[in-house]
Amino acid sequence: MAIRTLSSVIEQHIAGLPGLIAVLIGRATDGTTVAKVTYVSDSQEEQALERLGTYAGDLVQANSRLCQLVSSDQEADYLLAGTSALRVVIKAFPKSPYFVLLLTRSITDLRAISERIKAILIDGKPLLPPVQDSTMSVAQALMDYAKRYAPDPNFVALRLSLKTGLDRNRLEKGALSRQELRILYKAVADLLGRERLPIAMPA
Repeated sequence: MAIRTLSSVIEQHIAGLPGLIAVLIGRATDGTTVAKVTYVSDSQEEQALERLGTYAGDLVQANSRLCQLVSSDQEADYLLAGTSALRVVIKAFPKSPYFVLLLTRSITDLRAISERIKAILIDGKPLLPPVQDSTMSVAQALMDYAKRYAPDPNFVALRLSLKTGLDRNRLEKGALSRQELRILYKAVADLLGRERLPIAMPA
C-alpha cells in the first residue's frame, strides 16, 4: 500500500482541474512551502512559486490580524487575488498556521477550485508537520522579514547592525530587550520604506 503524503493528497484532488498552474501547502509563520505540485516548465517559474508561497504566508498573517481587529475571535479563512489572466486562491487550515494556495488561469471555475480545496483541507490536515513548540522570537521574525524583502538580502544583517548600533550576532540570535526590539522594528521599517510591518510587537 502506498504511503500517503501531502503531495499525493494534492495530486489526488486536483486531477483533471483545467487551467491549473500550481498548488502548494505553506506555513504562514515563516513562509515555508511544505508540499507542492506544479505544472510549470522551468526553474525560474519554480523560484517564482516559492516566492509566491512566502508572500502568501505574509498575506494570511496580515489578513488574520485585520480580522481580529474587527472581532478578536476571528481568523483569516479565505483570500482571492489575481489579474485578468491569473487567479490566486488561498484557504487557511482551521486553527493552524498552514494554508493551501491554488494558482490557476482565470478560466478555472471558482466552484471547482473551492471543492478541491475543501477536499485537500480535510485529507491533508492529519499529514501536516507538527507545529514547533519553540516559536521564532520577534527579533528573528523581523530579521527574517527584512532578509525576504530587502533589495540586497545578503547584507541585511550588516546594514541593520550599523543602523541600530546592535551587534550583528545578537541580531541574528534574536535575544533582544524590549527597547532594542523597538529600535530594530523601526530600522527594518525604514530599510523597507514602510511605516508598519506585519509582525506584532510584544505588549
